[in-house]
Amino acid sequence: MAEVESISNQLCQAVDGNFEFYVHTDSDEIAVQKLAQLNNFVLDSVRRTIRDLQASRDELETRVEERTQRLNLVLTATNDGIWEWDIASGNITLSQRWSSMLGLPYAAGPQHPDEWLRRVHDDDRAKVQRSLYQHLDGLTSSVNVEYRIRDAYGGWRTMLCRGLCQRDDRGVAIRMAGTQTDTTEQRLVDPLTLLPNGDYLDLLLRERLSRSPQSPLALVKFQLLNVASLFEGVAVEEAITALRGLVQQMRRQLPPQVALIALPEHTFAMIFEINDAEWLDYALEPLEALLAQPVEIDGQQVWLSHVSGVAVLSPSEPVSVDEWRHRSRLALANARQSDIGSRRYYSESLRQWERQNSQAEQLIRGALATRGVRCFVQPIIDVSKGEVRCFEALMRLQAPGGKIVAPGSFIEVAERSGLISPLWEALMKQALPMLKDDAIRQRFGDRFLLSVNLSTRQLMDPSLLDTLLEALDHHGIPCHRLQIEVTETSVLSDPVKAFRILDRIRAAGIRVALDDFGSGYSSLAQLTSMPMDTVKIDRELVTDVTTLPRKRHVLSAVIALCQRLDYGIVVEGVEECETLKLLCEWGVTDIQGYVYARPLSLDRLVDDFPSLKPCRPDVDAESARVC
Repeated sequence: MAEVESISNQLCQAVDGNFEFYVHTDSDEIAVQKLAQLNNFVLDSVRRTIRDLQASRDELETRVEERTQRLNLVLTATNDGIWEWDIASGNITLSQRWSSMLGLPYAAGPQHPDEWLRRVHDDDRAKVQRSLYQHLDGLTSSVNVEYRIRDAYGGWRTMLCRGLCQRDDRGVAIRMAGTQTDTTEQRLVDPLTLLPNGDYLDLLLRERLSRSPQSPLALVKFQLLNVASLFEGVAVEEAITALRGLVQQMRRQLPPQVALIALPEHTFAMIFEINDAEWLDYALEPLEALLAQPVEIDGQQVWLSHVSGVAVLSPSEPVSVDEWRHRSRLALANARQSDIGSRRYYSESLRQWERQNSQAEQLIRGALATRGVRCFVQPIIDVSKGEVRCFEALMRLQAPGGKIVAPGSFIEVAERSGLISPLWEALMKQALPMLKDDAIRQRFGDRFLLSVNLSTRQLMDPSLLDTLLEALDHHGIPCHRLQIEVTETSVLSDPVKAFRILDRIRAAGIRVALDDFGSGYSSLAQLTSMPMDTVKIDRELVTDVTTLPRKRHVLSAVIALCQRLDYGIVVEGVEECETLKLLCEWGVTDIQGYVYARPLSLDRLVDDFPSLKPCRPDVDAESARVC
């Protein structure tokens, strides 16, 4: 029994979890020795089992650690924070990453859900709560909701919240956990400029309008009109880098608390709290000074043009976000119709301007749909021969009820809206056949030109020449019978491109006339470089020329210069016989104006056109026409 008790005492070590021993016995009895040997076999088996379990445990811990590292890597790479909602206590736990995404200090341990929800935008809070509770109640397979949340700096970020609920074997929810992904760059950042976008502007506008009391506010919009110039002749990446550099410089010119926001069509918005208009002038002065400087790109200087519109709100004025944005759009649209660098403020008169534009657009669309585009023509007379040199095709619209509407009421709207092209096509379909009309040819011969006006949009269209040639070919008209008229303003919107297109048009045999010379900001320097055949002198230089000596000197100098440069000359707006006589004395042969004929519809041209006689300087100009 002593030997058995010795074995028992040795086995007591295993009670404490120690299996690293062997059972020894000094007994000579075979049974005792077998008992000791059997215990050693068991101990060996236990040790092997423990080693296997430890190896499995180590392997499992390694795999868990690897998966944890992978998960952390994925969460870090995807900019995700982690949240957990303990259903029983009602508290949430937010990860350090969740807090840092919003610039918040990390608060370890459980928190009340309001610490999260109170930062959610008022318009999104109910949506977030609904998504959480619908999944908690088993109505949805997961939580998946995007919302806006305020960060520690007072700004807004967009987040995508996803999560799943853990349930016990009875289906009762135990906890809910998930991730929060920052989607601000996808939702609130403009990809081209990397500035906040229009959705972010809406957030700021709603926030400013909800404050009480309000300060006077101004929504300012700047539009860069020729950003495309940055992309000409350089790699796209270089142009984008230059543009981003410019907008960062623009941001630095603004007060720190004023965000610069990118909108479509290279437009930028800012919200100012203002005291008066003079203060706003002062605040915008650095920005306007920057935009007056060229942008350096690939060793070249590119000058950008801009306009701006401002909508000011008084604290007592109840205005919605949509209305505020609409006012700023009206002010900016009005600025685009003015000089480069203009700034326009919203006023109620712009409402009337908007209504007129809307009515004009409806008139245009109605005319296009009902064949209400009418072609009128006005002759250009060679007074030395008493014959028609050219007919200018003039567009008119027939309104419901039969009233004929002049282009001054709709042409600007047509150009801005892009409707000028279908209008022009409808005009050409009526005008070109007159060159083949038997009655017109019998009355006026078959050598006169047809002159048509082009808008800036049409002039800058690379396919313009193809369009002209196709129309001429369709009607069987030779190129030398057509003349296009362009204004200096349209050419100077992009001189290099315009000159290239005009050179191609002239090379095809189509004549080019510079229209309205002498109106606006016409430059004598352009006469030496612009590719053209004829200069049409505007009525602005002609009106009262017989009674105003200084105007007479200017007009005679312009005519003399054009004659020396060997351009064809057409003087427009001639309404009086005395003016006609003076022009004849100066050697002008081509006249356009009421002194000969008002614009006539094509169907009345042959019957209503007066007979003509040559005009000589030594003969009374009255004899050159039939009044």
